Amino acid sequence: MRTISVITAVHNGGHQFLGEAYESLREQKLPGDWQWEWCLQEDGTSGIPAGSLPEEPRIRVGMGRRGGIAVARTHALTRAGGEVVRTLDADDVLLPGALERDIEALGRVAWCVSACVDLHEDGSTAPGPYDPVGGPVEPGRFYREVTQDRLSVQAMTFAAHRRLVVALGGWQALSGAETVALLLAAEAVAPGEFIAEPSVLYRKHPRQTTASGPYWEPAEAATRISALLQRARALREAGWTW
Repeated sequence: MRTISVITAVHNGGHQFLGEAYESLREQKLPGDWQWEWCLQEDGTSGIPAGSLPEEPRIRVGMGRRGGIAVARTHALTRAGGEVVRTLDADDVLLPGALERDIEALGRVAWCVSACVDLHEDGSTAPGPYDPVGGPVEPGRFYREVTQDRLSVQAMTFAAHRRLVVALGGWQALSGAETVALLLAAEAVAPGEFIAEPSVLYRKHPRQTTASGPYWEPAEAATRISALLQRARALREAGWTW
């Protein structure tokens, strides 16, 4: 069997929606020779998030000292046995067919991102307001959008060949926007595709990391963006391709 590894970082106190994420994984229909595994990494050592899930051979759990989401995701990557990987935030829900569409796209390109639907606390939903047209991504498009502060996709929908993610060092060691950093690094060295059909319900709630005031402290936020742009630019200038 071929495997797609779903990568999730979680912390104690941020695991209240893990059950819904798991059910959305269980309901995924994959091509006949494919299976999924869930590589879940706690950012911390409480063991509580893992304890909220059933014993399931497809769930591969780890934990370690707190280092942030980027560190947790990169640790989870070391346990991924799949030839392709897909990110899933701990508070989000995969929509039907999401992984199958990722697998199909990754038969053509090195990486892909997809549309998502915002899920609000009152249960209402809304499509992403800036989704591009589905199909191949123009080289450098997302880099340019980030420099203009108008990224048109949610980078947490990112999926790619595992070897590419490993070659890029996993998720950049930043205090946030690590999914954007990986997206821009992949875009710099390999062709990608945007899937117009939504793959995830993106939960909007006051406890999510990007809803906190300190996350948007101007100097730190600017440093994050500068760091990820510098890496993407250095990769492009090096001329290395995957």
